[in-house]
Amino acid sequence: IDGEYVYFLSPVIEKEKDDVKRITRIPFYFNGKGFTYNTRVHLHRVPIKGGKVEKLTDGDFDVVAYDVRNGLVAYAAAEDETKPFMHTLYMIKNGEIKKISPKEANMATLRISPDEKRIAVFLKFRERSLLEHFKLYLISTKGGNYEKACDLDLSFGNALNSDARFSSGNTMQWISNKELLFIVTEGGTAPIYLYSNGKCSKYLGGKRSIESFTYSEEAIAFTAQDATHPPELFLKKKKERRLTNFNRFLRYRNLKDPEEFKFRASDGQLIDGWLLPGEGDEYPAILEIHGGPKTAYGHAFMFEFHYLNSLGFGVIFTNPRGSAGYSEDFAISIQGRYGEREYQDLMEAVDYVLKNYPVNKENLFVTGGSYGGFMTNWIVGHTQRFRAAVTQRSISNQLSFWGTSDIGPWFNNDQIGKGKDLWEATMHYWDKSPLKYAKNIKTPLLIIHSEEDYRCPVEQAYQLFYALKMQKKEVKMVLFPGENHDLSRNGKPKHREVRLQEIANWFKKYLKRA
Repeated sequence: IDGEYVYFLSPVIEKEKDDVKRITRIPFYFNGKGFTYNTRVHLHRVPIKGGKVEKLTDGDFDVVAYDVRNGLVAYAAAEDETKPFMHTLYMIKNGEIKKISPKEANMATLRISPDEKRIAVFLKFRERSLLEHFKLYLISTKGGNYEKACDLDLSFGNALNSDARFSSGNTMQWISNKELLFIVTEGGTAPIYLYSNGKCSKYLGGKRSIESFTYSEEAIAFTAQDATHPPELFLKKKKERRLTNFNRFLRYRNLKDPEEFKFRASDGQLIDGWLLPGEGDEYPAILEIHGGPKTAYGHAFMFEFHYLNSLGFGVIFTNPRGSAGYSEDFAISIQGRYGEREYQDLMEAVDYVLKNYPVNKENLFVTGGSYGGFMTNWIVGHTQRFRAAVTQRSISNQLSFWGTSDIGPWFNNDQIGKGKDLWEATMHYWDKSPLKYAKNIKTPLLIIHSEEDYRCPVEQAYQLFYALKMQKKEVKMVLFPGENHDLSRNGKPKHREVRLQEIANWFKKYLKRA
């Protein structure tokens, strides 16, 4: 809301004359949205008191982010179909549109300063990798060069995993003409940092995940969660207090706090990890692997972990190389080398837990989704230390992923080919495909996939299922109709329940009894 208007982004659809899809541009579909080949996203506004909707932008591009202050509009536009994640910054003033950014950048969030002289932008230029850090830059509303706000080597925004999250909210806000608050991912936490006079420092932290906030008159209201509490609303002036108690019922569930550990990987890198301990003198444990790969586990609520823990399983989770929350070098070190160093980090995390906690080494299990599903597939093709595995919304064939995923050509060119497309590095793509190692898989494998997953298309599940069935291996495939890549986070409640039951039943089936 700005002044007398509500501003919003909305799709503008060029409808087909029949049920035939006539496609001439890419990407032509997108996870959670369906087919988008005939759709553009543009900025609109409507009077608060009601009235005619006014379209402020128009053309063969998509508006991906915007901000408005006193009628001054800034927006980022994706204009090149071959570079849909690179954007140009524009201003609208007195009805005139002006390009103000000197070069393209991958932009996430932008905010106009109170004096309307500068714009703060979370962006990255993708000069090293598409998974380099989003960083805070400033640019004049009159145009010019981007100026890096500070040298904080953390990824701006919240990249912590949670399956009990509210919808996203405000993650960056000017609090004066020279000061700005914003959320970053730091280890297993998501604190708020303050930018002031060329420096960035922590403003509000704790072992938790701050989800969104708003600041006014020296008070900050924010939503936050931690490992045993889903999101609640808080207010901090001189003291902090919780304003809501939506999840009061959990106090009677005896949820365990994860035990945090750190270990030195075999090359000396310090790795963060956590364990939800099981019951008894020796208990089975499940290794959970996050997606991304540039996301993170940590002090955020994971219902799935507590559910599995309630069944007697310990739950191991960690942030191997490639994760968010650490240095940019840490995040991009696996580029072109999937299944190498981060595989070692995961196996060494399990070794550390076996050495330091009463986990039964004969009852180890593994699961993960998206990139974590890729890694689950990779693991069972390279070791037999796990009694059973569940791969979810996974990648099995990097060659077909390149041409079927909504992000395939861009993601795999960078992350698998390291700048090379599949026709330039065909054998390398195949070498990084778990399907190549299907002949080595002896671990009973449950494959879970959504039929409308356009991020990791369901054909990835089909290929792996066929490969294992043709070898008469122990495998089961469970498909969810009407669901997409985000089934575990915002799928239909019944489907989310069935998914958890299938995972639990698969692991219980293969438990080695005393």
